[in-house]
Amino acid sequence: MAFRKIMLILAVVIFTLAASLAYAAEKEDLDAYKLRIEAAWWLSHPSGSFRGENSSGEFDINRDFGFGDYSTFTGLFDWRFKRKHHLLFGVAPIISDKTSTIERTIEYEGQTFNIGASVNANIKSLAFAPGYQYDIIRRNQGYLAFVAQVNLLKTSATLKATGTLDNESATGTASGSIFAPLPVVGTRVRWYPIPDSNRFALDGGVQGMYFFGYGDFLSANGAAIIKLKSRLNLRLGYQMGTRLTIHGSDNTIGIRLMQKGPVAGIEMSW
Repeated sequence: MAFRKIMLILAVVIFTLAASLAYAAEKEDLDAYKLRIEAAWWLSHPSGSFRGENSSGEFDINRDFGFGDYSTFTGLFDWRFKRKHHLLFGVAPIISDKTSTIERTIEYEGQTFNIGASVNANIKSLAFAPGYQYDIIRRNQGYLAFVAQVNLLKTSATLKATGTLDNESATGTASGSIFAPLPVVGTRVRWYPIPDSNRFALDGGVQGMYFFGYGDFLSANGAAIIKLKSRLNLRLGYQMGTRLTIHGSDNTIGIRLMQKGPVAGIEMSW
């Protein structure tokens, strides 16, 4: 329910900013640049589950292992080669692990981990996203853009136990991974609310795609942009980096994974 409210608020904000930009007068572009690099620290909170191939058991990263917040980073390279045309490349590496004494028997990828075993869960989600952006509306106070990217996702989950395994003292490991090139489309908006000033801006976007029987993907973010120097800005905001669902099959693992949390970083433009 909270996620739906956030998405609804973000959609209303984007629509409002787009309407404001549509009626804004043409003046000098406050967001003039050729090259922009964004780099941000991200305090991510993961949730979801992994299911083995052939539906061979599953585990929940919060219920079974109590994954908490952890630090990572995100980055975006933006080459604005014409006034309304951009080439993009995003990156978001996520690596986290948690060791827990499990309170129920877990089956995953043909391996059984019994109650009382000390099990380490290692989650990796490496995302690279080349893409293209076209500014549908570009005014001096900001822009509203269409964005298309291909998210190259390499996601894996490994369980490793030392303790009680199949009623014997032993060490066992079960691992599953999937590589998924997922095309997504969406929108991005930036608005400078102070007339003729680029000292403060609001920036946000939503991208996603439904892949019918295969799964779905959604990402969203919003940030306040504060000017520090002529080419350097501070970014403060919140990011739902991914909400990924892959149903899985006889040959691939199933995934239901969400990564979200606050972000803080810098934005450099030339």
